[in-house]
Amino acid sequence: MHDVFEPPRRLMAAAGNRCSHHGEIAIMDVSRVRRFAMAVEPHVQLSSRLLAKVRQGTDVLKRDGPLRLLELWTLALCEPVRSLRLRLAVAADARRIMRVIKTGKRQRGLFIDCGSNIGQGYKFFSTYYTPDFYDYILVEPNVNCMPYLKALSADGGARIEIIGKAAGVRQGYAKLFGPPAGQQEPVYEGCSINPEHNASYYEPEGFAPDLVETFSLSDLITAKRRAYDVVVLKMDIEGAEYDVLDDIIKNGAHRNIYVCYVEFHSIYMKKDERIKKRIAEREIGSSLTKDNVLFRRWI
Repeated sequence: MHDVFEPPRRLMAAAGNRCSHHGEIAIMDVSRVRRFAMAVEPHVQLSSRLLAKVRQGTDVLKRDGPLRLLELWTLALCEPVRSLRLRLAVAADARRIMRVIKTGKRQRGLFIDCGSNIGQGYKFFSTYYTPDFYDYILVEPNVNCMPYLKALSADGGARIEIIGKAAGVRQGYAKLFGPPAGQQEPVYEGCSINPEHNASYYEPEGFAPDLVETFSLSDLITAKRRAYDVVVLKMDIEGAEYDVLDDIIKNGAHRNIYVCYVEFHSIYMKKDERIKKRIAEREIGSSLTKDNVLFRRWI
């Protein structure tokens, strides 16, 4: 005879089966939630980026007026066309330089990527400047990007040297700037040692608690040129390019570069600084072209 307070065995078994069944449902629900989260994550990221763009646009409209906002929007709308034209130019440049490498003494080229972030530039350019003929130097001062760059190096597809410093005009230290704290992301692409960069969008703040090391890009190019037939330079260093390129040209190190891809950032600066930098861009382009450096504006 069962105690009145003891559940019958069949009831216990049935309850156990129900618990097991509910447990399976719970596991399935967790799995579904995970798949759903993975599915919506890109859309959430896109939404956050769109919100950031809207916020930036509102700030620009308040600060600089509708004409300035129209200028930035026009530039953004033209970017796919500019990107396609640049892709075709890069392919043609790579074919042209390959003839130089194949007839050179070392039959090897060096690609220096200044402002590597998490390796977007390397992934693009290495399809044209292929690792079987090129070594790579990836330059990036943001310590949060190092795991991504080290993972690229560990893949073994290319000989990659990583420099976790900011390209500059001398050895030393500098402050790294970025957006206000509420807009910062660990691998934010717009970090710069130039406090004027992106000043049209926001008031820059310190991005990292510590100073970052700087080095002379001019000295690096001169030293590395001896071991290679050609040196290719890509520079996307968020507004610091003006001082660095000026130093390279003054030291004559630009004559060691075969082709130079540069993204200028005057468009993102405040009006007075923007005007000065646009004059500097013309002078830099003229100096490079005059000394037979193949010069391309990167985007």
